[in-house]
Amino acid sequence: MKRLLYIPLILVWLLSCKKDSFDDLAPNAAFSGVTGVWHAIEIERSSLDNKSTWEPIAAAKSDSLIFRGDGVVLNVDGTPRCCAPATMIINGQLVDVKPQTALPNNAQCEKLNCVTCPTWEISLSDDQLIIGTCNAPRMKYVR
Repeated sequence: MKRLLYIPLILVWLLSCKKDSFDDLAPNAAFSGVTGVWHAIEIERSSLDNKSTWEPIAAAKSDSLIFRGDGVVLNVDGTPRCCAPATMIINGQLVDVKPQTALPNNAQCEKLNCVTCPTWEISLSDDQLIIGTCNAPRMKYVR
């Protein structure tokens, strides 16, 4: 009689197992164009009459970003970017950032009080990248 109870229990247990998805481990195709090292060259400034202009960034103040294939944003030294987004809008397509490997600790992030911008808006064309984040001015990057 016990065996009759075990058989349905084992069947339910076997059918409830989820097959591992290897799609989650592969780099996201939406990030393929953004993957790599980007260097800031210009910042967008707005005037009082709502006209915006691009101003060059001095080489000493230039910033660089590294985008991994899973969307994680890193600093040049390989540490994760402080206040990085959880999602990105790349040329109008909403994409979730899902780290595929463990990220090292960034000691500088512990000192910051991030009012995070959950989504970065990215415009990508050829080797030019424009990033808009919540209340910050837009930045133009090149490879």
